[in-house]
Amino acid sequence: MNKLLLLLIPIFINGIAGAQVLIYGDTRNHPEVHQELIQQVKDIPLELVFYTGDMNQKGLTQGEYDSFRAIISPFADRFYPVRGNHEKNLELYLQNFFVEGKHSYYAMVHDSLKYIILDSNLDLLPGSHQYDWLVQELESAEYPIVLLLHHPIFSSGYHGDELGLQWFIPQLIKKYPVVSVISGHEHSFEHLKAEGIHYFVSGGGGAPLRELESKDSRSLFFKMIHHYNVLTKQTKSIKWECFDLDGSPIYAAEIPLP
Repeated sequence: MNKLLLLLIPIFINGIAGAQVLIYGDTRNHPEVHQELIQQVKDIPLELVFYTGDMNQKGLTQGEYDSFRAIISPFADRFYPVRGNHEKNLELYLQNFFVEGKHSYYAMVHDSLKYIILDSNLDLLPGSHQYDWLVQELESAEYPIVLLLHHPIFSSGYHGDELGLQWFIPQLIKKYPVVSVISGHEHSFEHLKAEGIHYFVSGGGGAPLRELESKDSRSLFFKMIHHYNVLTKQTKSIKWECFDLDGSPIYAAEIPLP
């Protein structure tokens, strides 16, 4: 086979496969599990890392952030956090993870996907500043949208929908090309589906695990396990893969793109 063609084949394959993105969260005060997770994923060619919240036990001291940032140092240049309820001091959080506009909610576009990151610890009710900002970001989207926030909208776990987000967020986002909603907070993994949108709950980065509390009718899969996820952008879909800390596959799903 022509040498040039041999060189082009991996480029062509990678072009189809697209970006690989790491999703995980809820490590809290268990650095030993977090370090194990990072060791498992450090050789994956990741373009982005999204963290679903709860880096610390309390998030009130710089020392907590210093310890966390030391662990994620291999991915510091591509690390994008969601603020959890354990990041209690907002000012300290923003000092450690600066985002444009100095808000804990922000948006970005990568590999023809728009990621919108919310702060569910702040007011998200219709009429709030963050809600109005979300509507603007949804309306201006030119690509399929992945929404991330710490508190789940749907969940079979311990917390459930403790903020009542399911009463207004799903009704809003179904008007736009939102393909997936990703959250943490529950110390488990779950895949749910509602009105064509895929909801993933991923909070198994190290915090103490919690069993299924009350199975949600929208739930497709639930497992109480420490884990991480890799999203791979493909031509017509996003491939979601969930792995345990040994790198063994737990679950996989395909998210169609409009």
